[in-house]
Amino acid sequence: MVGMKKKKGYLLLKYIIYIGLLLFLVFPLYWIVSTAFRTDKEIFNSSLSLIPQSFTIAHFQDAFIKVDLLKCLTNSLVITCITVAISILTGLLMSYAFARKNFRGKRFLNSTILLTQFIPMIAYIIPLYLIMSKLKMLNTFSSLWITYLGIAFPIAVVLLINYINDVPVSLEEAACIDGCSNFKVMFYVVFPLAMPGIISTAIFIFITIWQEYLVAVSFISNEKLYTVSMALAKFQGPHGTDWGGIMAGAVLISIPAVVLFLCSRKMFTDNLAGGVKG
Repeated sequence: MVGMKKKKGYLLLKYIIYIGLLLFLVFPLYWIVSTAFRTDKEIFNSSLSLIPQSFTIAHFQDAFIKVDLLKCLTNSLVITCITVAISILTGLLMSYAFARKNFRGKRFLNSTILLTQFIPMIAYIIPLYLIMSKLKMLNTFSSLWITYLGIAFPIAVVLLINYINDVPVSLEEAACIDGCSNFKVMFYVVFPLAMPGIISTAIFIFITIWQEYLVAVSFISNEKLYTVSMALAKFQGPHGTDWGGIMAGAVLISIPAVVLFLCSRKMFTDNLAGGVKG
């Protein structure tokens, strides 16, 4: 009887913790979305309620008209897609070499790539700014995606090595016996089986680059080249902060990342199911 009470108490405590964590994660999202649809009068009201008492889409209109958020979304989408595509392709080749090949300096190179993840981006900003200035690449998309590759490539390598290691070597050996070249083994055997990991890595890199601010604000001053993170900063001015505009902008710039996740979730589960069946 005592054991049953302890078990029920443990389950109750566990559910309370789970609910608390869920509220901790979901409440900020709810607050962002609800504030985006509130009027300025209600937002700055000292007795702000959890449930909106008013409704407006004016903040979303301001995001597109005053800030030209559509242009910023396009800029970020182009830069992010270029970064993801190149970093995944090169990261796959490098991670395959680390996972399957032995060569001189492998451990040192692997450690160096891993070490870059522990150095904050702000430590690179001044040297990178000087380099881009010398090359006359400031206020260009190239300055962003080249720098972002330096961020994304190590992430891709570190994450993809584990997924490639999960692919049985026996499958590669069987493909080689059947006459496949190293190129065909990689692209027709290893990479398809590692597709769930590739998709997860691509999504992680996409979100990382999509929300990046420090590099963008350091290299770009031309408003026509602003990214989405810089667009949100335009809602802050000398006369105050447009919280409704910031929240509306935050909702809008989150849509591409959410859509990407929802579209790739089925592919992710299908690949997992295919791997289990195989």
